[in-house]
Amino acid sequence: MHFLILTALKAEALPIIEVFGLRKDSKTHLYQNNNISLLITGVGRDKTKERLQNLHQVYSNFDQTIVVNVGIAGGNPHQTKIGELYRVNVIFDEENKQCFIPDILCRHPLTELSLTTVAKSVNKDRDCFTGLVDMEGSVIFREMSRYVPLHRLVFLKLVSDHMDIDDWRRIIDVTGLIAKQIDLIKSILVSLDHHVLTNNVILSDKVFDMIQRGASQLSLTETQTHQLMEWTENYIKLTENDLERLAPYFIKKPNSKKERNHIFESIRELFST
Repeated sequence: MHFLILTALKAEALPIIEVFGLRKDSKTHLYQNNNISLLITGVGRDKTKERLQNLHQVYSNFDQTIVVNVGIAGGNPHQTKIGELYRVNVIFDEENKQCFIPDILCRHPLTELSLTTVAKSVNKDRDCFTGLVDMEGSVIFREMSRYVPLHRLVFLKLVSDHMDIDDWRRIIDVTGLIAKQIDLIKSILVSLDHHVLTNNVILSDKVFDMIQRGASQLSLTETQTHQLMEWTENYIKLTENDLERLAPYFIKKPNSKKERNHIFESIRELFST
């Protein structure tokens, strides 16, 4: 498997660049070495969205990629410790009230917490937020779930403050905080590389035919059809449920690309809930 690591800050990326011997490609702005690539997205939803939407121009190996977001986050003082690394099991977007759920298939040593993505730094009413708070997580989930199945989206957050700082630029020694946990981060990547994330579920002929007919009815692109197959495999792997809920989406033929993409996004949200 290949790892695509996403950080918001260069300060977060430096220990990762050092431990894996990554080198910057001047053409793509990706840091790379062997099976690991790293992209610095910038802080906030707008910068992150722009960088990720342009990512496909320089990166295409999504079929064999695990996306890992590593970065600092604010933490609820009653639930977290500064300097501790946590794994995110659900993401809330404060702005549009959407909820996203990464699929965690393999065991790991970290405490799991929820993550809320906000537009501005939180330094008041911090008890209103449970778990963790960042400024990019929901955007990363939304954009990268277009390319990789949900069980290959991993969010690792290190608590840098207890939501008592009015500007993230005042956080001292971000690089040092990440460096203290770099061995743990590395071990998690190794365990992911050896787990069943590379395994595929073989779809039954009935399900395969339904997906193919549905893709044809919706006039899905080749990439969208491939993503739909992966989502279906992962859904069956996790739930062992049938796909009766999917059938209504394939009844009506869309009148435009916009309508098709809207239906496709609704299907993605169905698999995310």
